[in-house]
Amino acid sequence: MDNSLIVYGYHGTSQIKAVNILKHGFLASDNDYDWLGTGIYFFQDAPIRAKQWATQQHPNNPAVICATIQLENCIDLFDVGWHPSLKNIYNLFIERNRLLNRTLPQQSQRSSKAHRLDCAFLNFVHEFAVKQGQPIDSIRATFIEGERLFPNSAIFDLAHVQIAIRNPTLIQKCYLM
Repeated sequence: MDNSLIVYGYHGTSQIKAVNILKHGFLASDNDYDWLGTGIYFFQDAPIRAKQWATQQHPNNPAVICATIQLENCIDLFDVGWHPSLKNIYNLFIERNRLLNRTLPQQSQRSSKAHRLDCAFLNFVHEFAVKQGQPIDSIRATFIEGERLFPNSAIFDLAHVQIAIRNPTLIQKCYLM
């Protein structure tokens, strides 16, 4: 399924890195714990959350870059239509790991935010899609984070929409906030 939509993304970083990004462009993160796999990460429509994150990571010099992003060739996990395909691809992912005698990456507890299984799986989905001639350029999902807003609430104080961009040409206008 293709989804073409223009959104605002906010990328938290340091002042020094922000200046470098605006001059030379973004570099994709490829840590084995990145939730949505390899990509350039943004908070969608959440500049305050991006500033909080930047301040947490770079307390002495936080910065936020606002970007206009065109979501194309997007795995949009807001759309439940993706779920059956992803479940089927997950079975292939399991089988590949079994054939290679690899154990599945472990998902950590929410507090450490190391999402190794999600990362490995979504990178596998990208590889699978490329082999099918349908590259994935972006992924968007809701990220549940933080504490419940009140007892028994399903609302979390740091929940947000996260986007991982694999194709940097989808990042259009950028400016430092």
